[in-house]
Amino acid sequence: MYFDALTLTAVADELRETIIGGRIQRVLLTGPLSIGLEIYAQRRRYQLLASAHPQLARVHLTTNRLSRGVEQETPLLLLLRKYVLGGRITAIEQPQLERVLMVSIVKPPPMRNQNIPHAAAEVSDESSDEVADEAEDAETDDPLAALARLMALENVLRCDLVIEPQDRRSNIILVDDDNFILESVKRVTPRMSSRVVMPRRVFELPPPPEKRDPTKATAEGITSLAAGSQRDLARALVATYRGVSPQVAREVVFRAVGRTDIRLDQAIPAYTVAARLRELFTAPQEPSLVPGPNGPSAFAPYRITHLPESAGCSSMSTALDAYFATRETLSSHRQRRDALKQSLDAARERLVRRREQIAAELVRAGELETLRWEGEMIFAFMHELQPGATTLSVENRTIKLDPGRSPVDQAQERFKAYDKAKSALAGLPERAAAAATQVRGVEELTALLELSDDFEQIEQIAQEAEELGYLREHPDPVTARRRRKPAKARPLHLQSADGLDIYVGRSARQNEEVTFKIGRRDDLWVHVRTIHGSHVILRSGGRDIPEASLQQAAGLAAYFSQARADAAVEVDICRRALVRKIPGGPVGLVTYRAEQTLRVAPLEPWNA
Repeated sequence: MYFDALTLTAVADELRETIIGGRIQRVLLTGPLSIGLEIYAQRRRYQLLASAHPQLARVHLTTNRLSRGVEQETPLLLLLRKYVLGGRITAIEQPQLERVLMVSIVKPPPMRNQNIPHAAAEVSDESSDEVADEAEDAETDDPLAALARLMALENVLRCDLVIEPQDRRSNIILVDDDNFILESVKRVTPRMSSRVVMPRRVFELPPPPEKRDPTKATAEGITSLAAGSQRDLARALVATYRGVSPQVAREVVFRAVGRTDIRLDQAIPAYTVAARLRELFTAPQEPSLVPGPNGPSAFAPYRITHLPESAGCSSMSTALDAYFATRETLSSHRQRRDALKQSLDAARERLVRRREQIAAELVRAGELETLRWEGEMIFAFMHELQPGATTLSVENRTIKLDPGRSPVDQAQERFKAYDKAKSALAGLPERAAAAATQVRGVEELTALLELSDDFEQIEQIAQEAEELGYLREHPDPVTARRRRKPAKARPLHLQSADGLDIYVGRSARQNEEVTFKIGRRDDLWVHVRTIHGSHVILRSGGRDIPEASLQQAAGLAAYFSQARADAAVEVDICRRALVRKIPGGPVGLVTYRAEQTLRVAPLEPWNA
């Protein structure tokens, strides 16, 4: 879905009607690539969100109160506090048919020895509300009148916040009054692009594409598209006219001929296509949304006719807020899961290196036994050694000797080296076993993470990884206390076709809970064979289990495992009483015996 120039024009018009003259009373980073501004204008608060995400770039007002998504104070945030916080919005501009929004801000000069309250505003929402309420109480007149008084002051701070929602090239840039870049969400070096975006560099607008103006489209211009390289009319419109996104082009073609798949070698009503193209860029805005199974599937500042069930919206920001709400949640979950997986992979590599180091030390331990044996043999055959001997042969093995030292000294040296190293290597077998089980524990968590598509599940696995010592995401105790722990997710509970209870663990602790707290001795315990996955309990109460229920429990175990994509999976089933924790092993790892094996297809969970 495209946040195109037409959409940005609708947003810009809405912002001019609502926040011009408004006072910016809160600034924050809602994510690594997004910022939020709280603006008090027309006796109400507005929340402005701007994102430079490569797939979710946009700018619009949102009804939800914005929250901080980045803990550290970045250079951009510090400069936003200096130049933007407490300022007023003087103008909102958009170069014609471009995806660039320029928000001009003016701020009174700071007074000497003034304690600026914005630092507190970034620490807690409560103090932010207090500061904002005081500002609102003091501001009782027209914001435009307050803006006029501010503009009359000397030495005011002026800046522009430039928002460029251009997909992969998206950026948010803070520019000072001398047109120098102060900071940006993304820095662009000369090696990355000819348009450099770096602090202390002159700001330049993105170069406009050499395309035609759609507001001046003519029938002759549409007819000439046949001479180009494109053969599809909608694609030709995108390639030829400025500000025309694929969705806009499809809408134009549909309004002109009643379908979107028109080729240039077919008969085309050129005059009608040109008229519909001009109409779309000049007609009054009519924001709309197209519903979909997982939330809105499309948005536009015009009534969408080429997609079914289009519905009108009260404003462009309302449509954008509804569309991106679901997608940003899914995207943030996916990003969180990917980042957590990278951390777990790094933890696994660290544990593997530790296991290999211990294995190497065990090899050296075997060499120490050689030292002890050599010392004993030197003492045992000392009477046979000649003065100046260089070797001693015993049991077809050769012991090297130093002819300049006495045999007693050489034997004692070997015993001392053996005793010293033996104490250092004490407990190596236990440490090797512990390292091996830790590697298995990390692999188990990683496998369960890859199967998680729910926020609570992802965060619970992250919390367990920290508690089990695999990760240390929040080493600062102050940050750790401030971090809000997610509500504990419960194991999945379903009922089989025969009405029997089935419980599925989806994290390490849930696996342990399902097996040893929920599961009773006579219940059936189900798990995929030889690979990582969820523990499944089929509540039997010691009775015979119908085949349908057994197949369902085995299918769930296959689905919640690393073999989810396989056509058939081997699944082990045994009585819960025959399952044992691994002594000293990580949470969720067990041993079992007397199992039977079924080969089943993975089965998706059904509604409980």
